[in-house]
Amino acid sequence: MPLLFLLAGLEMGVSFFGPLLPQVQRDFNLSAGTVALALAIYNGIRLAFNIPMSRFIARSPLPALLAAGGAILAGGSLTLALAPSFPFILLGRAIMGLGSALFFLTIQFWLARLATAENKAQLFSYHQLAGITGSAIGPAVAGLVAGWLSWRYSAVFPILAGLITLLVGRRLPYPGAGVVTVSPQTERGAGGRAPLREVLGPGLAMMALLIFSNGLMNTMVPLFAARDLQMGPAAIGGILMLGTVQRFGAAFAGARLVRIFGSRNTVIGSLAVLGVAAFSFVPVTSAVGLVVAISIVSWANLGGSFVIALVTDRLPERHWGTALGLNRSMGDVGAMVAPILAGVLIDHFSFRVAFAVMAVLIVIGAGVAFVLTTTRSQHAAARA
Repeated sequence: MPLLFLLAGLEMGVSFFGPLLPQVQRDFNLSAGTVALALAIYNGIRLAFNIPMSRFIARSPLPALLAAGGAILAGGSLTLALAPSFPFILLGRAIMGLGSALFFLTIQFWLARLATAENKAQLFSYHQLAGITGSAIGPAVAGLVAGWLSWRYSAVFPILAGLITLLVGRRLPYPGAGVVTVSPQTERGAGGRAPLREVLGPGLAMMALLIFSNGLMNTMVPLFAARDLQMGPAAIGGILMLGTVQRFGAAFAGARLVRIFGSRNTVIGSLAVLGVAAFSFVPVTSAVGLVVAISIVSWANLGGSFVIALVTDRLPERHWGTALGLNRSMGDVGAMVAPILAGVLIDHFSFRVAFAVMAVLIVIGAGVAFVLTTTRSQHAAARA
């Protein structure tokens, strides 16, 4: 569907920045902790706007919001490309964070309204595949352009993605609010607000997942590859793309596993495996070792789409505005803090310590999410 093509394009636009970190660090003479702020502020802005924005999205026409998100993202990317100093880099990333928050939250609502108990796993698998496609192409192309010209020219991709979303998004057919049928017992048990544990459990899963994505893959891997392995931006983008391509297999497997074992066991189980697999970065001393470690974690990384399915699988639509906003907010806490923590650990200790700490945090997040999240979905409750 056209929505997934827009998602792939915008994902390519927002995932381009990782391979550029070493060049930005060098051009502005920054420490690892300081350059990591460019990743952290992007997610900090998303964190600040997630909950109020999700409530606004819940009662607004979705095509117009998609277009607005694309326009804001394009404006932020232009600011980034023309930045004369690092504070303007932060400003551009902050504007991009606002645009991406609006776009991706709208996508979540759009898919959740289209999903049923029968097609949920398949639909969110397609969502994950579209995101993987964009995030595979984005870093690779950005790294090539940065190595050939400059990191500034790589911002052309999010600008184009945002403008295409602006033009196409508002013309897509509008999905109205769906009707979710639940049993009277579920209705009474839910009361007037979402059960807290059904929000916190998936929220911690999303937080751990974005600690991995932003702290380990998008911050530590590029800086480690550039400093310790002497790799250029094109090579860094290439190995990130290699890992992302392997996630296609994980997405297909995830859809199958959700149908067999349910969203809770699949999402949280894979997250625990991801945390253990992340320890494979600790002994890496060569480019070959880095490729092997990235390949290992790629097959355990099902991605955030299945976490969204976990939320909507457990709550009726009247709770989605708050629940999806809180879920994304908890994720963005991890996405904001992880790059800063990674930079501090690298500056004051070593890459090995930083890799180990991130792996431990992911495992802990998976364990607590497993305890908090109940075993029963709203669809199961409806059939009871």
